[in-house]
Amino acid sequence: MASITIYSEERLRGTKKTYSGKVEDVPSGDNTCHSIKVDSGEWLVYSNNNYEGTSIRLPRGIYPDPGHIRNLHCGCNTNWNDQVRSLRPINQDGITLFDKDDFCGSEQAVTSNNPNIEMDNCCSIIVRGGWWKVFPYGDYNGDYDWCRGEFALGPGNYRMPIYAPGNGRISVGSVQKVPCPY
Repeated sequence: MASITIYSEERLRGTKKTYSGKVEDVPSGDNTCHSIKVDSGEWLVYSNNNYEGTSIRLPRGIYPDPGHIRNLHCGCNTNWNDQVRSLRPINQDGITLFDKDDFCGSEQAVTSNNPNIEMDNCCSIIVRGGWWKVFPYGDYNGDYDWCRGEFALGPGNYRMPIYAPGNGRISVGSVQKVPCPY
């Protein structure tokens, strides 16, 4: 099980609060963050409630001060305010789709083939564990015009504005685990 501890002072000191699952709204008074210890798993922490604002991806490790935390932010929004207002573990064996850029907003985590996702506004994706083919329609149908065929993703973080022309989002109808194409 994933576990993360947030400390109110640098160097893992001060008031601490440990979490093992998603928290959409960290209570006021528990959200000041000057150091973090990720005991297990990998986490996304956010500067705002409801998985909004600046997102920072934290693999297992110790982050002794705000500078070490800020250096790992994974989005464009760099307004980290030394507060964790919401947080969630990242699925370590699958693909996670987000409806907003910078790995924010609602998520759909998938760990096996799924012929019916129905996400019309996918703006960012995290892949952990294997390679996945993403389809615009259900039942593993269709290709995206802008990628000239298959859209297969290996382990990593993907922001759709880089891949998808126009509005920077894609429709996802289904996902399928595939062998490494290389």
